[in-house]
Amino acid sequence: MARKASVSVTWMTLVAALVAALAIGWPVIARVFPVQSSTGPDPVTITSYQGDFRVDEDGKLTATETVQADFPCCRHGIFRFFDVTVPWGDNRARLIPKDISVSLDGGPVPVAYSWENGRRYRVAKIGDPNRTLAPGAHTYVISYTVDGVLAPTSAGAIQGESSSWAGDSESSVFYWNVVAGGWQMSMGATQSRVTLPTDAGEVKCTYGWDSRGECQISGVGTDSIQIRTGALGPRIPVTIRATQTLPPAQFRLPWTATYDGILGHSLPAALIVGLLGLAGLVVGRLWEVRSRERPPGYPVMYEPPPGLGPTQTYFVMHEQIPATALTATLLYQAEQGLTQLTQVSGKDWLVEGKGGDWSAVDPVTRAIGEELGITTAGSAFHANGTISAGQTLSKAKGKISTVTKSWASQAGLVSSSGFERLGQLAVLGAIVMTGILVFWPAGGITLWAIPFAGFAVGGIGLLRGGVGSRRTTAGRDQWSRAGGFYRLLSTPSAEDRFDFSAIKELYTAFIPFAVAFGCADKWARKYQVATGEDPPTPVWYVGPGVSSGFWGTSTGFESFESSLQSSIGAYQASQSSSSSGGGGGFSGGGGGGGGGGGSW
Repeated sequence: MARKASVSVTWMTLVAALVAALAIGWPVIARVFPVQSSTGPDPVTITSYQGDFRVDEDGKLTATETVQADFPCCRHGIFRFFDVTVPWGDNRARLIPKDISVSLDGGPVPVAYSWENGRRYRVAKIGDPNRTLAPGAHTYVISYTVDGVLAPTSAGAIQGESSSWAGDSESSVFYWNVVAGGWQMSMGATQSRVTLPTDAGEVKCTYGWDSRGECQISGVGTDSIQIRTGALGPRIPVTIRATQTLPPAQFRLPWTATYDGILGHSLPAALIVGLLGLAGLVVGRLWEVRSRERPPGYPVMYEPPPGLGPTQTYFVMHEQIPATALTATLLYQAEQGLTQLTQVSGKDWLVEGKGGDWSAVDPVTRAIGEELGITTAGSAFHANGTISAGQTLSKAKGKISTVTKSWASQAGLVSSSGFERLGQLAVLGAIVMTGILVFWPAGGITLWAIPFAGFAVGGIGLLRGGVGSRRTTAGRDQWSRAGGFYRLLSTPSAEDRFDFSAIKELYTAFIPFAVAFGCADKWARKYQVATGEDPPTPVWYVGPGVSSGFWGTSTGFESFESSLQSSIGAYQASQSSSSSGGGGGFSGGGGGGGGGGGSW
C-alpha cells in the first residue's frame, strides 16, 4: 500500500508539473497564435517630427523625439511603443528602451507603461484617461535610452557586398529607424539628426518598407548626420544605415525573444528565481515525504478487524473512502441479514428491509440504512434510475465520508496533524499565488510564479486523501489487521491458503469487503482455484435466471453499482440543467528602433 500511495503521488506530481509548465509558459504559447487586428485612419495628424539620436562608443543610444500633432476633439493623448527585438536575425539580441520620459507642451503628463505580446513591445500610454485634450496643436517630447545599438556589419548588408562590409568583427553599423514604422498617423516633414561616436563611412537612408523613397542626407563622412524627408503616410519608416570603425556593441541574452514573456530581460533575476523555484520544489517534496506514514507489517488475517464494516476496513488502511463505499455498504447490510437485494431487471434494483438488530452493526452501515429508510421490516428503497432515487443516494454517499471520519476520530484511531495541515495550507496558498502571478504577471513576465509553482508541484501530494491526520497506536494495529485481510482477499491461493471447503459460506460473507477493496475478481478466482467450483450465489440476492457464478465475477456487483450510479447521475444531471443558464538586405523599416505610436 505504501507503493500504491507513492504511485498516486507520482501521478499527482506529474500532472501538477504539466499544469504548472503550461501556465507559466502561456506567453510562449500565445506568441504562436498572435492576435490579428486592424485599425482605421488615426484622426490625429503629426505636423512635424524631429528626432535626435546620439550614440556613444559603448553602443548606448540617447534619443529624443519631438512630435508636434494636431488633435481633433475628444482625444486623450498619444501612445508610443517600442519593439525590443532586432530585425537582423539575432534572436538573442534585444533593444530595450529605458529611462523613458515624456512632456506635453513643456509640462508633465501622465504616462502608463506596460509590456505587450510576451514583452516584445514596451508601451507608453501618454495622457490622462479622465480628461481629453483641447483641440488643436500639442507638442510631445519623448526621451529614452537603448543599450547595444551598434550592430554587426551583416545587419542590413545587401547580399553580395564585400566581406569588409558584411563580416568585419572590428566594424559595426548603426542600423536604425529614425522614424519608427508603427506610427499610425500621417506626418508632415520629418527631420532627424544622428550623432555617432566615430565618423561615418558609407551612409544609406530610405523610407518605406520597400525602400521606395530616398532621404535627403547631409554630413556623410562625419559623426553628425542629418536626415530629412517630405510628408509621410501612416506606418512609413525612415531607416538609416551608417558604418562605424568600432566593434559591435549589443545587449544579448542566453534565450531567444520567444521566452521573454517568461524569463524577462535579466539573466541574474532568472537565475536567482530559478534557484528559488528549485528550492521550493525540494522543500515541498520533503514536506510531502514527511507526511507519509510507515506501513506496518501485514500478517495474513482470515477475517476483517472485529466490528468493522467494509468501508471502515478500507479506511483504516488507506485513510480514504473507497470509490465503491455505497455499493459495498449495501451489500454488507444484505450479508448481515438486514436487507434483501432483488434485481428487478437490468439496472432496476430493490433494497428491502428485513428488520433485525441495526444497533449491532457499525455506524456507517447503520447510517446508510437510516438514510435510505430501510431499517424496519417491510420498508424498501427502489434504485431505478429516477431523479428522486438519485437524490437519496447522493445524500447517502456524502454521509459515508462524514460518518466514517467521525467514527475513526472518536474511536481514537486517528489524530489531527498540525504539521500536515500547515503543509496543505501552504500548497493551496502556493497554487493561488501561482495563479495570480500567471494571470496578472508582475512586470509582464511569469518568472515570479516559478518559486510558488515549484513548491506546489513538490508538495502536491499533501493534498491527497488521508493527509492531515495520522494513525494512533490503536489505528496502526487496525491498519495492520486490515492490510493482512486485504492480502487474504487479493493474493493467489498458492501464497495465502484458505480452506473454503471448511467454511464455504465465508466466500459470500467477504464479498462486500472485496468490493470495497476493488478485488472482487481476485477473491472469486481464489475460490475457484481452491475448490474447482464456481463461486456460490449469496442467499441475500434474488434475481432472474442467475447462474451460480454470477457473483464470482465483477458482473454481479457492477450491475448493482451501475444501477446506483445511474440514479445518482440522473439527479446530478437534473441539478446541472436547473442551474445552467530579420535577414535580407538593407531596406526601409529593417533597422532597429521598431515600434510606433498612435492616439487614443
